[in-house]
Amino acid sequence: MEAETSSSGHRRQKRPRQRRSSEVISYENSVANLSKEGKETLMIVSRRRQLNKIPNTSCTVFDNTCPRYNWLRSGWIAEERLKPHDRLYRYFYDPLGQMYGTRGEVDQIYADIEKSRAIVVFNK
Repeated sequence: MEAETSSSGHRRQKRPRQRRSSEVISYENSVANLSKEGKETLMIVSRRRQLNKIPNTSCTVFDNTCPRYNWLRSGWIAEERLKPHDRLYRYFYDPLGQMYGTRGEVDQIYADIEKSRAIVVFNK
């Protein structure tokens, strides 16, 4: 790792740039591997221009059936966009199509759902 000097004169280690996408699979194959709930979410997510049609960009989608994203709840999907120069962007979508940019945001939504969960009892 290289060290870089900041404007205040402190030296810190420079983080190596990582490409964290394992294998690249086609968009069509990734869609075929989705569960029924994941495919329903994907149909809700709308775009003006399909990502798999943009030159030099590959896009894959995953759901909780993929080992890498088994922490996702049913119906949630993760989208990986690999741009030129191996820059990887990840986005997460809930079953209503709302986009989240980080796993931290998704974890916070999960925590909020757990906190506000209510039990309804019907008396007959």
